[in-house]
Amino acid sequence: MRTEQQINNIKNFLYSYHFSNGMRTTISVVVPSLVFAWFDMLDLGIAVSMGALCTALSDVPGTIVHKRNGLIISTILIFFTALGTGLLIPYAIPMALWIGICCFMFAMLLVYGNRGGNIGTGCLLVLVSILGETQLTPQLTLLHASMVLLGSIWYAVLALILWQIRPYLNVQQALGDCILQTARYLEVRANFYTPGINVNENYKAVLAQQVIVNEKQENVRELLLKRRSAQQGTTSLNKSMVLIFLDMVDLQEQIMASQTDYNALQADFKDEAILEKFHYLIMEFVHELKNIGLAVAAGQRSLPKANLKFEMEKVKKAIADITLKLPTLKERTRTIPLTNILQNLQDMAQRVYNLHRLTRLERLKDESIDPKLELSKFTTRQKYDFETFRDNLTFKSQIFRHSMRVSLATMAGYGLGMALHLDRIYWILLTVVVILKPGFGLTKSRSIQRLIGTVTGALFAAGLLYITHNNTVIFVVMLICILGAYSFMTIQYTLSVFFVTPFIIFLLHFLHPADLYNLTQRVLDTFIGGGIAFFANMLLWPTWEHNFLPDYMKKMMEANRKYFELVMRAYSNEQVSVTDFKLARKDAYVAAANLMAAFQRMLSEPKSKQKNASEVYHYVVLNHTLTSHTATLAAYSLHHGVQFPRPEYREITDYLLHYMDQLILMTDPATGGSAQPSPLIHAFDRLDAHLESLVHQRQQEINDGKGATPVRDEMLETKQVHDQLTAILSLVKDMSKALTQSA
Repeated sequence: MRTEQQINNIKNFLYSYHFSNGMRTTISVVVPSLVFAWFDMLDLGIAVSMGALCTALSDVPGTIVHKRNGLIISTILIFFTALGTGLLIPYAIPMALWIGICCFMFAMLLVYGNRGGNIGTGCLLVLVSILGETQLTPQLTLLHASMVLLGSIWYAVLALILWQIRPYLNVQQALGDCILQTARYLEVRANFYTPGINVNENYKAVLAQQVIVNEKQENVRELLLKRRSAQQGTTSLNKSMVLIFLDMVDLQEQIMASQTDYNALQADFKDEAILEKFHYLIMEFVHELKNIGLAVAAGQRSLPKANLKFEMEKVKKAIADITLKLPTLKERTRTIPLTNILQNLQDMAQRVYNLHRLTRLERLKDESIDPKLELSKFTTRQKYDFETFRDNLTFKSQIFRHSMRVSLATMAGYGLGMALHLDRIYWILLTVVVILKPGFGLTKSRSIQRLIGTVTGALFAAGLLYITHNNTVIFVVMLICILGAYSFMTIQYTLSVFFVTPFIIFLLHFLHPADLYNLTQRVLDTFIGGGIAFFANMLLWPTWEHNFLPDYMKKMMEANRKYFELVMRAYSNEQVSVTDFKLARKDAYVAAANLMAAFQRMLSEPKSKQKNASEVYHYVVLNHTLTSHTATLAAYSLHHGVQFPRPEYREITDYLLHYMDQLILMTDPATGGSAQPSPLIHAFDRLDAHLESLVHQRQQEINDGKGATPVRDEMLETKQVHDQLTAILSLVKDMSKALTQSA
C-alpha cells in the first residue's frame, strides 16, 4: 500500500501544473542559451533566457484573453525596465532612485491580483539581473535589452502555441488537484473515526486542509467557469469538467454533512469495532477520489477499484447488530447518528460513481448543467483600471505599505552593497525582492526557507564541484536543477531554492570560474538580504493579522447566517433558487477558509502580536462546526426532502438568526456594546416533547410487531433535525462566550 501511495504521489507531481510549468519554463530558458552558445555568444543567450524567465513568471493560469494580455504587458514592461536599468548603471545615486521607484511601482501591481503581482516580480527580477552587468555602454545596453525583449517574445509565442495545442491542460490539472485535495480533506476527517483520536487536534488538521481545498476550488472557478461563461469552452470535454467540478463542490458539502459529536461517538462506541469499520470504509472513498483526481489531471479515464456498495452493506450489518443488542428504543436511538453517517456515505457513493463515469465521457448527452445555475456569478471579476491603482495610494492600503517597504529595503540593500564594495549586489536585492511579502508571517517563513535552501544548495554544489570537474556532468546536473527550481517554486519553496543555488553557482562556474568565492558570496548575500527583508517587515509600517481578524470573523458569521437562513427555508416549505443557495454555500466556505488562513498567519507572528489566540481558534472551530451542521441540514433536505415540516422549525430558525445577528454585532468592536441577548423561546421544549411522543408511539408499534410506518419515518426525520438545531443552539451560545472572553 505504501509503495502504491508513493507511485501515486509521483504521478500526481508529474501530471501537475507545477511540473508542466517547470518543464515549459526550463525549455524556454535553456534553449536560447544553448543556441547562442553554439555560435559562441553565450552572454547574449543568457540575456534571452533571462527575458524568457521573467516573462514566464507572469504566465499564471487563466482565460486566453488574460493570458495573452498579461504576456504582452509583461514583455513591454520588462524591456523598458532592462533598458532603463542598463543606462543608469554608471550613476549610483540615480540608480538608487530608479531602484526605489521601480520597486514601488511594480510591487503596487499586486492591486491587480496574482497576475499583476507576478508581472511586477518579473520586472523586478530583470532589474536585479541587469545590475549584475557592470560594463554596459549605451550601445551594449540597447543590445542587451533587445535580447531580453527577444526572450520575452520567444516565451510568449511558445506559451500561446502550447495553449493552442492543449487548451484544457491547465484546467484539467487544476481540477485534478482540487479533487486530490478534497480526497485529502476526507482522509483527515476519517481520522475522527480512529479510536482514541484527539478530536481537538484533528480539527486543526481539518481546518488547515479546508483552507487548501477552498484555494483549489477558487482556482478551478477562475479557470473553468470564466471560460464557460465567456463561451470559450462548449465542447464535451469542457462540459464534463464543469459537471465534475459541480459534483465535487456538492461532494464537499456532503463530506461536511457527516458532522456529529465525535467525542460522544468515541465514548458511546469505544468497546465496539464499528468506528474502525467506518474508518476503513471512508478510506475506500478516499482512494476512489484519488484515482479520479489522477485520471482528470492526466486527461485519462478512471474506473472504480473498490466495491463501495459491498463495503457499506458490511457496515450496515454491523450497525444492525449493535442495535439488536440494545434492549429499548430509547437506547437504540444512540445508533441513529451512525445510520445518518452511513446514509450520507451512500449518497456520496452515487456521486463518486458518477464522477468515474464523467471522466469517461459516458452518456454525457444525458447530463445537463442546470440552466437555472448562473455560473458567471460564481467567479470574481478583477478590475484592471487606473482607479484601482489610485485608490490604493494610501497608507490604509496593505499593498501600498508593502510597496513602500520593498522600495526602501531594496534601496538600503543597494546602498549597503555599494558601501561594502560587494561584487554581486544584485544577489542581495534578489533576496529582498523574493522574500519580502505583505504579511510578516510569510516574510518570516520565506526568510527561513530561503536561508535553509541556500545553505544546503551551496553545500551540494560545493560537494559536486569537489567530486568532479567534468563539465558534461555539471551541465546535466545544472539542467536538472533548473527543472527542479521552477517545478517546486510554488509548492515547496525551500526545495526550489535548494535547486536554484547550485544552478546559479554552476552557471557562474562556466562564465567566471571561481567556485569557492561564488559559494561564499551567495550565502553571505542571502543572509544580508534576508536580514534586511526581515527587519523591514518588523519596523516599516508592519501589518499584524490581529488587526484584521475581527473583520474576517464578522464576514464568517454573516456568511454562515445567510447559508443557514437559505437552508432552513426548505424546512418551512419555502422556495430557494439553486444559484442563491450555492452562492451562499460558496461564500460560507470562502469566509471560513479566509478566517482560518488569517489565524494561521497570526500564529507565525511574534507572541506579543498574537492577541486572544486561543479564543479566536475556539471561535474558528465553532464556526466550522456550525457550517458542517448547516451542511447536514442542507444535504438532508436536498436528498430526502422534508416530509414532516413542523411549525417549531420556523420559530427556532428566527430565534437562531436573531442570535447570529447579535454575534455579528459582537465581532465588531464598534458595535459590540449594542448587542442584546436573544429572548427565550419555548419552541425547543415543544420539539423535545413531540420527539418524545414519537419515540413512545414507535415503541408501542414495535411492541405490536409493526415494521416501517409513517410514525417511524417522522421520528427519524424529527430526530435528525432536532439534533442539528440543538447542536447549532449550543454552538451560538459557545460563540457568544468566546467573543465575550476575547473582548
